[in-house]
Amino acid sequence: MQMQKKLIAVAVAGLLATPVAADVAVSGSVRVRMDYDGSQWQVKNSGSRLRFKASSDLGNGQSAYMNYEFGVDAGAGSIQTGTTKRLTYVGIKGDWGSLSLGSQWSTLFNTVGTYIDQSNVYGGLGYWGEGGGQYRMPYSIALTTNIGGFSIAADAQMPSGGDDLDRATIGTNINVGAVSIGAAWQDNGSNDFTGIGASMNLAGVGLSGGFTNVQNKGDGFGILGKLAGITVAYETTDSVADPTIWGNYKIGLGGGASVRIELANDGTDTKGVGILRLDF
Repeated sequence: MQMQKKLIAVAVAGLLATPVAADVAVSGSVRVRMDYDGSQWQVKNSGSRLRFKASSDLGNGQSAYMNYEFGVDAGAGSIQTGTTKRLTYVGIKGDWGSLSLGSQWSTLFNTVGTYIDQSNVYGGLGYWGEGGGQYRMPYSIALTTNIGGFSIAADAQMPSGGDDLDRATIGTNINVGAVSIGAAWQDNGSNDFTGIGASMNLAGVGLSGGFTNVQNKGDGFGILGKLAGITVAYETTDSVADPTIWGNYKIGLGGGASVRIELANDGTDTKGVGILRLDF
């Protein structure tokens, strides 16, 4: 009996000493679209992805987290290879903020781009038209924190084969009454990026937009309005002769399924897509 008690004690001690594995959540989205490019119809993938997320409690209010995301070509029925520009990162967060490394959303998009490009396919000319507006950023370190009520975000991007530090960004998001404002500046050699965006609701209409400048290249601008589920936007940039006007509408089907319709005109062609999407 004494021996059995010792064995049980050893087993319990072993269990308690075993590290607790992080819970893994699987999610993703299948997105396929019917695409009209001004001359023909095609079936295309529209950003399908498979995602694995996990977090682990480190104690003292700290936690570690990770995200694996893989691009899927739902049109061809294959996993995408090469640079798919999806989100794959690992980080630590706590009351002080967060620090993460990998391929993740850029500070520029989180603070400026999200006010300008809210499209499914055709938007963003006023954000990326001069070549400066980033969406996801690979080979990066990102920091977020809060100082005196200001949300501060910063990143450093260090891919191989270039300088030790290729790009560095700092940005902020603040709320002034009913107006949300974001601003950012990025050091990018001779093509530094400066941007500001804002959003508000006015008499039931959601308004959003922003201005961008890329040093030695030019300016971009975009504004959009939302009413009754319909979004309409106007975007322009110095390097493109004509503005792009686009609009979209989302129809929720329930259970994570939706249909999204988007049309655009760039001064030359009128294009359109119908996207069937299921998020899980």
